[in-house]
Amino acid sequence: MENRNVVDKRQVRLEELMREDYIPFLEGRPGRDTVLSTDDVTNLKIALNTSLSFEEFLEHV
Repeated sequence: MENRNVVDKRQVRLEELMREDYIPFLEGRPGRDTVLSTDDVTNLKIALNTSLSFEEFLEHV
């Protein structure tokens, strides 16, 4: 294997790293304010399956 110069064109700015909602590559997601329960997921599924349109679904939520 020969040595090659690799140029990484991605730019990371300090302002992005300091933001609380910044998600670095393969580092996971930010912490949640609340935890979704199984009841919340069930209610979302019911609203999704009983809505005729996406707009109606958003009104249920």
